[in-house]
Amino acid sequence: MDENQTLDFKPRARGLIIGSTPWLARITDKARAHLANRVGEYIYPCPADQRFLQEMQLSAEEFTALVASCPDDDAVIAGMKAHLAGRSA
Repeated sequence: MDENQTLDFKPRARGLIIGSTPWLARITDKARAHLANRVGEYIYPCPADQRFLQEMQLSAEEFTALVASCPDDDAVIAGMKAHLAGRSA
């Protein structure tokens, strides 16, 4: 991987909450970077990502596919809400 492909990637802060879901912003950024082959020194899914995914009852592959199908954060939030609604049904 070309070093220039990864120099500008940095996921959003750990404490940033989107869609009322802690960690969603950061893991979404990391999944997008993974899809673009730009994750660099970051690990996706790291142990914290894995805990989040376990709580959401999603595999890394399922979450990555969700992110790949969503053009923006609003779509990711809607996709996660649909997943969580289906999970509790």
